[in-house]
Parts: sequence; C-alpha cells; structure tokens
Amino acid sequence: MQAATHYSEARFYFMSGTGNSYRVADWMKIILEKSSVTTSLIPIDAADFREREKFPERMLLGVFLPTHAFTAPWSVIKFALRLMRGKGTHAIVVATQGRLQFRKFFIPGLSGTATFLTALILALKGYRVRGVQSINMPSNWMALHSAQKLTNIEVILDRARIPAETFTNRILSGRRSWWTILNVVELLLGTLLFPISIGYNIYGKELLAKLFFTNSRCNGCGLCAEKCPNRAIKMLGKKQPLPFWTLHCESCMRCMGYCPEKAIEVHQPIAFGINYIASVAAFLYVIRYIGTRLSVRLVFPGIFGMRIFHYAYFILILYLFSKIFFRMSRFRIFNRILTATTLTPLYRRYHDANVKIGELSPKMKKFGE
Repeated sequence: MQAATHYSEARFYFMSGTGNSYRVADWMKIILEKSSVTTSLIPIDAADFREREKFPERMLLGVFLPTHAFTAPWSVIKFALRLMRGKGTHAIVVATQGRLQFRKFFIPGLSGTATFLTALILALKGYRVRGVQSINMPSNWMALHSAQKLTNIEVILDRARIPAETFTNRILSGRRSWWTILNVVELLLGTLLFPISIGYNIYGKELLAKLFFTNSRCNGCGLCAEKCPNRAIKMLGKKQPLPFWTLHCESCMRCMGYCPEKAIEVHQPIAFGINYIASVAAFLYVIRYIGTRLSVRLVFPGIFGMRIFHYAYFILILYLFSKIFFRMSRFRIFNRILTATTLTPLYRRYHDANVKIGELSPKMKKFGE
C-alpha cells in the first residue's frame, strides 16, 4: 500500500457558494502542508480539462462540494465525469452540509449520497478513493431560512474543525476512512431520499433558479454575474443592466451572500403559484383543453413518455414566467410589491467572513469587457 505520508502534492478541487467547502479544503491544506505536502486549491469552474497527461506520482486528489438535496450538485457530477482517468491516483471526497443551531440545540445536515456518488464516479474512472467525509458547516440556504447568528456560526465552525482534522490525519497516516457510523447513516438515509434528490436536480433547482430578483438597491455592478460558478447569471438591459438567472443556476447562494448592496432577493410566495401552473395536474388540464378544442384525444406512449412531454411543458412555463417576472420586476411599483412580500429582507445573509469572493472564483473578464 502506498503510504499517505509519501504524498508530495495534493490538488483539492472545490465547489463553494459561500465559502463553506473552501474553508474545509483550506483547513485540510494547512494540515497537509505541515507534513510537507504541497497543496493547491482549485475551483472546479477553473479546472482545465484540456490537460490529459497523467497526474504526478504520489499525488492526492480531493473533491470538496456542498450538499444539494441530499446529494452532489449537478455541476460537481459533471466535473467528476469530465476528469481525466485516474490510473491509480489516490483521492478523497468531502461534502459540507448545512447545520442549524437553535439555542442549545444543533440540527445536523445530511449529505446523503453526495460523497458516495462522487466517489463512485471517481472509482469508475480509475481513482483509488481513500475515504469520504461529511462536515457540518453553517447552513447557507438563505432562500429558505435566515442565516445563523454570528455566535452560532463560530460554534458550528469550531465543531466542524474536529472531524475535518481527524479525517485528514487518518488519510495522512495511510488508513482508509469509509465505513464510519456517520458514513453508514448518510448512505442509508441518502439512498432512501435519492428519489427526492433526483426530483430536485430535474425540477427543483430549475424552479428555484427563477425566483431570484433584485430590489431597488441593485446598481447593476455585475459582480454576481462575474463570479457565478455556473455562469448562470446574465446582465440584461441597455440603460441599467440587471441580473437575470438562467436554468444553469444551482442556488449556491454566492450571489445573495456576497452582493455588496444586499440587493438580491428570493420571492418564496411565487414558488407556490408557479409550481402549480407547471405541475402535472395543470399539464393534464392543458392537454385535455387542447384535445377538446381540436376534437382529438392526445395519447402519450406510457408514463415515461408523458413525463418527457410534461418536463418540456415545465421548462416552457418557467421560461415564459422568468421573462415576464424579470420585465415586471424592473417597474418600481411592482418591485416594491415584490420586496414587501418576500421574506428575504427579514433574513440574515451569510458567507464565510474569512473567505473573499475572489478566492472562490477564477479570474475572469469583468462584465462588459
């Protein structure tokens, strides 16, 4: 067995919206560099897939990711699939999951299949995965709930360092880290919840991407579009460009967390309306109405065929809604109504106070250049 202490280099690829996954990768980097292992942190959106030469010998590859709906984000799955063949290169997978604290009670997150799915892809590509680990970090899903108080964040971070350091030292000692109690629980629950994970990646994230809008404080600086890890935000408008969220958005919350004007909001109430209009029930009603008008009976080739047609209908509804929603949000009166009826202004926002947005994103051309 190759001794982990013989690693001469480590490459940690990370996907991080508000700094959680980056912070964990940085903690592990510090430990490795104390053991004379040169370690680099690379955003997955800065990975150069044109490089096809073999990884250096005695190198450790790490993939650090947030948890979305109890599994890995679609962008991380695509990244893992595009990585070159491992040919025996050692690898680790670390997922961060959102933890909440209410008074003295801690509610842990659940990474589910996030680490195992990513590890499986790496293993199939020839990597020797040494272990997987889930780390509870401050929850950053500001579209759903308020960020934690600063005192809670500090406690959660202090607790998170312990498993991060334990896992790193275990890997450095040459041992594997697979079947811990935590990993077994994560895998079992993640497998049970996997249908929800699939539904989120097909429907949920697309719907959430269309609920973002900007309040009157937005000055069109374009920082959100420039630093979006998925290139999911476009600046539209000639006189005053405003951000428009495309279906590539994965709700990583970087735009909300780092907006200097706190101008980015999410309108939760509209989610219920648009979800109903785009639902299967609404789709069947539309099909029945069209069939009645045309005096024909529209028949789909089985349940799977109906699902395909419904998904096309779902995307069409979201596309039309997003265009109307974006244009309406530019009108001052409508924008004030949106701002007054969303919960976002009541929420605290979150990003790791010690992580600058430039550390999360590769250097790209500024908007308009």
